[in-house]
Amino acid sequence: MTGKEIALVGWRAFQGMLSRNGIEISGYIAFTTMLSLFPFLIFLVSIAGFLGDTRTGQDFISTMSLFVPPDVMKTLEPALDQVIQNRSGGLLTFGFLLSLYSAASGVAAIRLALNLAYGITEDRSYWLRKAEDFGIVLVGSIVLMLISAAIILGPWIWRLIAFFTFVDSKDQSLWHLARYGFTLIVLAITVIALHRVLPNARLKIREILPGALTTTIAWIIAATGLTFYFGKFADYASTYGSLGGVIITLMFFYISAIIFIYGGELNAALAKPMPAKAKPKMELRPSSAKT
Repeated sequence: MTGKEIALVGWRAFQGMLSRNGIEISGYIAFTTMLSLFPFLIFLVSIAGFLGDTRTGQDFISTMSLFVPPDVMKTLEPALDQVIQNRSGGLLTFGFLLSLYSAASGVAAIRLALNLAYGITEDRSYWLRKAEDFGIVLVGSIVLMLISAAIILGPWIWRLIAFFTFVDSKDQSLWHLARYGFTLIVLAITVIALHRVLPNARLKIREILPGALTTTIAWIIAATGLTFYFGKFADYASTYGSLGGVIITLMFFYISAIIFIYGGELNAALAKPMPAKAKPKMELRPSSAKT
Protein backbone atom coordinates (compact mmCIF):
# COMPACT_ATOMS: atom_id res chain seq x y z
CA MET A 1 0.00 0.00 0.00
CA THR A 2 1.15 3.50 -0.80
CA GLY A 3 1.30 6.26 1.78
CA LYS A 4 -1.83 7.82 0.33
CA GLU A 5 -3.74 4.53 0.57
CA ILE A 6 -2.61 4.02 4.19
CA ALA A 7 -3.82 7.51 5.07
CA LEU A 8 -7.14 6.81 3.32
CA VAL A 9 -7.64 3.58 5.29
CA GLY A 10 -6.80 5.38 8.53
CA TRP A 11 -9.31 8.11 7.73
CA ARG A 12 -12.01 5.56 6.85
CA ALA A 13 -11.39 3.85 10.19
CA PHE A 14 -11.77 7.17 12.00
CA GLN A 15 -15.00 7.93 10.13
CA GLY A 16 -16.31 4.45 10.98
CA MET A 17 -15.59 5.01 14.66
CA LEU A 18 -17.51 8.30 14.59
CA SER A 19 -20.47 6.88 12.65
CA ARG A 20 -20.80 3.90 15.02
CA ASN A 21 -20.61 6.04 18.17
CA GLY A 22 -17.17 4.74 19.07
CA ILE A 23 -16.31 7.87 21.05
CA GLU A 24 -19.43 7.54 23.18
CA ILE A 25 -18.92 3.79 23.70
CA SER A 26 -15.35 4.55 24.81
CA GLY A 27 -16.83 6.52 27.70
CA TYR A 28 -18.97 3.51 28.60
CA ILE A 29 -15.91 1.24 28.52
CA ALA A 30 -13.95 3.69 30.69
CA PHE A 31 -16.75 3.71 33.26
CA THR A 32 -17.16 -0.08 33.35
CA THR A 33 -13.37 -0.51 33.55
CA MET A 34 -13.20 1.80 36.55
CA LEU A 35 -16.23 0.09 38.08
CA SER A 36 -14.94 -3.44 37.55
CA LEU A 37 -11.25 -2.86 38.34
CA PHE A 38 -11.54 -3.29 42.10
CA PRO A 39 -13.95 -6.27 41.95
CA PHE A 40 -11.52 -7.84 39.50
CA LEU A 41 -8.71 -7.35 42.02
CA ILE A 42 -10.83 -9.02 44.72
CA PHE A 43 -11.41 -11.92 42.33
CA LEU A 44 -7.71 -12.04 41.44
CA VAL A 45 -6.56 -12.09 45.06
CA SER A 46 -9.17 -14.72 45.95
CA ILE A 47 -7.98 -16.97 43.13
CA ALA A 48 -4.38 -16.39 44.19
CA GLY A 49 -5.19 -17.26 47.79
CA PHE A 50 -6.94 -20.42 46.64
CA LEU A 51 -3.78 -21.38 44.74
CA GLY A 52 -1.58 -20.54 47.72
CA ASP A 53 -0.11 -17.28 46.37
CA THR A 54 -0.69 -14.36 48.75
CA ARG A 55 1.52 -11.79 46.98
CA THR A 56 -0.44 -11.52 43.75
CA GLY A 57 -2.16 -8.29 44.78
CA GLN A 58 1.16 -6.52 45.20
CA ASP A 59 2.45 -8.15 42.00
CA PHE A 60 -0.63 -6.84 40.18
CA ILE A 61 0.15 -3.28 41.33
CA SER A 62 3.77 -3.68 40.21
CA THR A 63 2.59 -4.90 36.82
CA MET A 64 0.15 -2.01 36.40
CA SER A 65 2.90 0.52 37.17
CA LEU A 66 4.65 -0.55 33.97
CA PHE A 67 1.63 0.31 31.82
CA VAL A 68 -0.07 3.39 33.25
CA PRO A 69 1.07 6.97 33.94
CA PRO A 70 2.34 7.70 37.48
CA ASP A 71 -0.58 10.07 38.19
CA VAL A 72 -3.02 7.24 37.55
CA MET A 73 -1.10 4.95 39.89
CA LYS A 74 -1.15 7.64 42.61
CA THR A 75 -4.94 7.46 42.48
CA LEU A 76 -5.32 3.70 42.20
CA GLU A 77 -2.53 2.39 44.43
CA PRO A 78 -3.97 3.43 47.85
CA ALA A 79 -7.38 2.03 46.95
CA LEU A 80 -5.86 -1.17 45.57
CA ASP A 81 -3.80 -1.62 48.74
CA GLN A 82 -6.91 -1.13 50.85
CA VAL A 83 -8.85 -3.70 48.83
CA ILE A 84 -6.02 -6.21 49.22
CA GLN A 85 -5.61 -5.68 52.96
CA ASN A 86 -9.29 -5.54 53.90
CA ARG A 87 -10.67 -8.37 51.78
CA SER A 88 -12.51 -11.08 53.66
CA GLY A 89 -14.39 -14.26 52.89
CA GLY A 90 -13.51 -17.40 51.05
CA LEU A 91 -13.37 -18.22 47.40
CA LEU A 92 -16.97 -19.33 46.89
CA THR A 93 -18.93 -16.55 48.60
CA PHE A 94 -21.72 -14.27 47.44
CA GLY A 95 -19.35 -11.29 47.52
CA PHE A 96 -16.87 -13.16 45.37
CA LEU A 97 -19.54 -14.02 42.79
CA LEU A 98 -20.73 -10.41 42.78
CA SER A 99 -17.16 -9.20 42.15
CA LEU A 100 -16.87 -11.74 39.32
CA TYR A 101 -20.10 -10.45 37.75
CA SER A 102 -18.91 -6.82 38.02
CA ALA A 103 -15.55 -7.66 36.46
CA ALA A 104 -17.31 -9.49 33.62
CA SER A 105 -19.29 -6.34 32.78
CA GLY A 106 -16.08 -4.75 31.52
CA VAL A 107 -15.61 -7.67 29.12
CA ALA A 108 -19.18 -7.22 27.85
CA ALA A 109 -18.50 -3.55 27.11
CA ILE A 110 -15.44 -4.47 25.02
CA ARG A 111 -17.48 -7.09 23.13
CA LEU A 112 -20.09 -4.47 22.25
CA ALA A 113 -17.40 -2.14 20.89
CA LEU A 114 -15.79 -4.87 18.75
CA ASN A 115 -19.10 -6.10 17.32
CA LEU A 116 -19.98 -2.55 16.28
CA ALA A 117 -16.52 -1.91 14.84
CA TYR A 118 -16.64 -5.04 12.67
CA GLY A 119 -20.31 -4.54 11.78
CA ILE A 120 -21.31 -7.84 13.40
CA THR A 121 -24.79 -8.58 14.75
CA GLU A 122 -24.79 -10.25 18.16
CA ASP A 123 -27.23 -13.17 18.10
CA ARG A 124 -25.79 -15.36 20.86
CA SER A 125 -27.89 -15.88 23.97
CA TYR A 126 -27.38 -13.74 27.07
CA TRP A 127 -26.28 -16.72 29.15
CA LEU A 128 -23.74 -17.87 26.59
CA ARG A 129 -22.23 -14.40 26.48
CA LYS A 130 -22.12 -14.21 30.28
CA ALA A 131 -20.44 -17.61 30.46
CA GLU A 132 -17.84 -16.36 28.00
CA ASP A 133 -17.34 -13.19 30.07
CA PHE A 134 -16.79 -15.20 33.26
CA GLY A 135 -14.41 -17.53 31.47
CA ILE A 136 -12.35 -14.63 30.13
CA VAL A 137 -12.11 -13.07 33.60
CA LEU A 138 -11.01 -16.40 35.07
CA VAL A 139 -8.44 -17.12 32.36
CA GLY A 140 -7.28 -13.49 32.44
CA SER A 141 -6.70 -13.72 36.19
CA ILE A 142 -4.54 -16.81 35.84
CA VAL A 143 -2.60 -15.30 32.93
CA LEU A 144 -2.09 -12.08 34.88
CA MET A 145 -0.71 -14.03 37.82
CA LEU A 146 1.75 -15.77 35.52
CA ILE A 147 2.78 -12.46 33.95
CA SER A 148 3.24 -10.89 37.38
CA ALA A 149 5.34 -13.84 38.48
CA ALA A 150 7.45 -13.56 35.33
CA ILE A 151 8.04 -9.85 35.94
CA ILE A 152 8.94 -10.43 39.60
CA LEU A 153 11.28 -13.28 38.59
CA GLY A 154 12.65 -11.18 35.74
CA PRO A 155 16.03 -10.31 37.36
CA TRP A 156 16.71 -13.97 38.15
CA ILE A 157 15.73 -15.03 34.60
CA TRP A 158 17.90 -12.22 33.21
CA ARG A 159 20.94 -13.44 35.17
CA LEU A 160 20.27 -16.98 33.97
CA ILE A 161 20.15 -15.79 30.34
CA ALA A 162 23.36 -13.80 30.86
CA PHE A 163 25.08 -16.87 32.28
CA PHE A 164 24.46 -18.92 29.13
CA THR A 165 24.93 -16.08 26.61
CA PHE A 166 27.20 -13.13 25.95
CA VAL A 167 24.72 -10.68 27.53
CA ASP A 168 26.04 -8.56 30.40
CA SER A 169 23.68 -9.00 33.37
CA LYS A 170 24.74 -5.59 34.73
CA ASP A 171 23.67 -3.76 31.58
CA GLN A 172 20.59 -1.92 32.90
CA SER A 173 19.65 -0.39 29.55
CA LEU A 174 19.47 -3.82 27.92
CA TRP A 175 17.53 -5.18 30.91
CA HIS A 176 14.92 -2.42 30.71
CA LEU A 177 14.66 -2.96 26.94
CA ALA A 178 13.98 -6.66 27.48
CA ARG A 179 11.49 -5.92 30.27
CA TYR A 180 9.43 -3.46 28.26
CA GLY A 181 9.73 -5.60 25.15
CA PHE A 182 8.17 -8.46 27.09
CA THR A 183 5.29 -6.29 28.29
CA LEU A 184 4.68 -5.02 24.74
CA ILE A 185 4.50 -8.58 23.41
CA VAL A 186 2.09 -9.56 26.19
CA LEU A 187 -0.07 -6.50 25.49
CA ALA A 188 -0.21 -7.25 21.76
CA ILE A 189 -1.14 -10.89 22.42
CA THR A 190 -3.89 -9.77 24.81
CA VAL A 191 -5.37 -7.41 22.22
CA ILE A 192 -5.24 -10.13 19.54
CA ALA A 193 -6.96 -12.59 21.88
CA LEU A 194 -9.78 -10.14 22.62
CA HIS A 195 -10.36 -9.51 18.90
CA ARG A 196 -10.29 -13.24 18.28
CA VAL A 197 -12.60 -14.39 21.07
CA LEU A 198 -15.14 -11.64 21.78
CA PRO A 199 -16.77 -10.69 18.44
CA ASN A 200 -19.58 -12.89 17.13
CA ALA A 201 -17.33 -14.04 14.28
CA ARG A 202 -14.14 -16.03 13.97
CA LEU A 203 -11.60 -13.65 12.50
CA LYS A 204 -8.24 -14.83 11.21
CA ILE A 205 -5.04 -13.66 12.86
CA ARG A 206 -3.94 -11.83 9.71
CA GLU A 207 -7.25 -9.91 9.77
CA ILE A 208 -6.67 -8.91 13.41
CA LEU A 209 -2.94 -8.19 13.41
CA PRO A 210 -2.87 -4.69 11.81
CA GLY A 211 -5.34 -3.21 14.28
CA ALA A 212 -3.80 -5.05 17.23
CA LEU A 213 -0.30 -3.77 16.48
CA THR A 214 -1.63 -0.27 15.87
CA THR A 215 -3.48 -0.40 19.20
CA THR A 216 -0.35 -1.53 21.05
CA ILE A 217 1.95 1.10 19.57
CA ALA A 218 -0.61 3.91 19.85
CA TRP A 219 -1.36 2.94 23.46
CA ILE A 220 2.31 3.14 24.45
CA ILE A 221 2.63 6.52 22.73
CA ALA A 222 -0.55 7.76 24.42
CA ALA A 223 0.59 6.56 27.87
CA THR A 224 3.93 8.32 27.41
CA GLY A 225 2.24 11.48 26.16
CA LEU A 226 -0.27 11.50 29.01
CA THR A 227 2.54 11.02 31.54
CA PHE A 228 4.26 14.11 30.16
CA TYR A 229 1.00 16.09 29.95
CA PHE A 230 -0.17 15.25 33.46
CA GLY A 231 3.27 15.94 34.89
CA LYS A 232 3.97 19.25 33.14
CA PHE A 233 0.72 20.96 32.18
CA ALA A 234 -2.43 19.47 33.69
CA ASP A 235 -3.63 20.72 37.07
CA TYR A 236 -6.91 18.92 37.62
CA ALA A 237 -6.78 19.49 41.36
CA SER A 238 -7.54 23.20 40.86
CA THR A 239 -10.63 22.33 38.79
CA TYR A 240 -11.92 19.12 40.39
CA GLY A 241 -10.36 19.34 43.85
CA SER A 242 -9.92 15.97 45.54
CA LEU A 243 -11.55 14.25 42.52
CA GLY A 244 -8.69 15.31 40.25
CA GLY A 245 -7.00 11.91 40.46
CA VAL A 246 -10.25 10.12 39.62
CA ILE A 247 -10.76 12.36 36.57
CA ILE A 248 -7.20 11.66 35.39
CA THR A 249 -7.77 7.92 35.77
CA LEU A 250 -11.07 8.01 33.87
CA MET A 251 -9.44 10.08 31.11
CA PHE A 252 -6.67 7.49 30.79
CA PHE A 253 -9.21 4.66 30.50
CA TYR A 254 -11.27 6.74 28.05
CA ILE A 255 -8.34 7.40 25.71
CA SER A 256 -7.26 3.76 25.99
CA ALA A 257 -10.76 2.66 24.95
CA ILE A 258 -10.74 5.01 21.96
CA ILE A 259 -7.43 3.53 20.82
CA PHE A 260 -8.74 -0.01 21.25
CA ILE A 261 -11.93 0.69 19.26
CA TYR A 262 -9.91 2.42 16.54
CA GLY A 263 -7.87 -0.77 16.13
CA GLY A 264 -11.06 -2.72 15.40
CA GLU A 265 -12.26 -0.06 12.98
CA LEU A 266 -8.89 -0.16 11.22
CA ASN A 267 -9.19 -3.90 10.69
CA ALA A 268 -12.73 -3.41 9.36
CA ALA A 269 -11.54 -0.67 6.98
CA LEU A 270 -8.73 -2.89 5.68
CA ALA A 271 -11.21 -5.70 5.03
CA LYS A 272 -13.25 -3.47 2.73
CA PRO A 273 -12.05 -3.06 -0.85
CA MET A 274 -10.48 0.27 -1.69
CA PRO A 275 -12.65 2.47 -3.91
CA ALA A 276 -11.73 1.96 -7.51
CA LYS A 277 -10.01 4.85 -9.21
CA ALA A 278 -12.15 6.54 -11.81
CA LYS A 279 -10.77 5.84 -15.24
CA PRO A 280 -10.70 8.75 -17.69
CA LYS A 281 -13.31 8.46 -20.36
CA MET A 282 -11.94 7.86 -23.82
CA GLU A 283 -13.15 10.32 -26.39
CA LEU A 284 -14.09 8.65 -29.62
CA ARG A 285 -13.21 10.79 -32.58
CA PRO A 286 -14.55 10.07 -36.07
CA SER A 287 -11.85 9.04 -38.44
CA SER A 288 -11.07 11.61 -41.10
CA ALA A 289 -12.54 10.84 -44.50
CA LYS A 290 -10.11 9.84 -47.16
CA THR A 291 -10.01 12.02 -50.13
